Amino acid sequence: MPTICNIWVGRTLMDGGAGLNLLSPEVFRRMQIGERKLTPSAPFCGVTDGKTVLLGQIELPVTFGGRDNFRTENITFDVVHFDLPYNTILGRLALAKFMVAVHCAYNTLKLPGPTGVISIKADVKGSVHCVERLYEAVATTSSDNVEHPETFGPPSTKPRLSPDGHTPIRENTLTGAEPEGK
Repeated sequence: MPTICNIWVGRTLMDGGAGLNLLSPEVFRRMQIGERKLTPSAPFCGVTDGKTVLLGQIELPVTFGGRDNFRTENITFDVVHFDLPYNTILGRLALAKFMVAVHCAYNTLKLPGPTGVISIKADVKGSVHCVERLYEAVATTSSDNVEHPETFGPPSTKPRLSPDGHTPIRENTLTGAEPEGK
């Protein structure tokens, strides 16, 4: 996993779909940089239920690799003020800056280094820990909410039409039953 500002940061999510690089406040405090170094930033939407208020933005050096073959790039992070299951999230802009290639089958990231390819294996235990935290957060949130009939319940029985507008399409549900005609 990466070293950010000379601190090894575990529980890092590499999210090629995210447009943000997020840093948790606890990791930021461990870096002992001080909040005065943060630059103001506008809130953003889509990560939490409403607007997310930031503590600020900061550009920090991020390093991948070991002593003999490493690569460092400066990445701009949004320091967020909500509980993340991860210590940091590196989005597509950071991954593009490092020219990362993701190999899902091997659960590995590869990026060019000065003396060859740098391979980073996923931390499976850390991933499981983060998934457990996410599951707990979702379970807590969903038990607090009332189920809405329009979002939960059986699928619509209204027939759908194919792109030509004439042929009905039959939808199969995952109930374990074989579809008709098989």
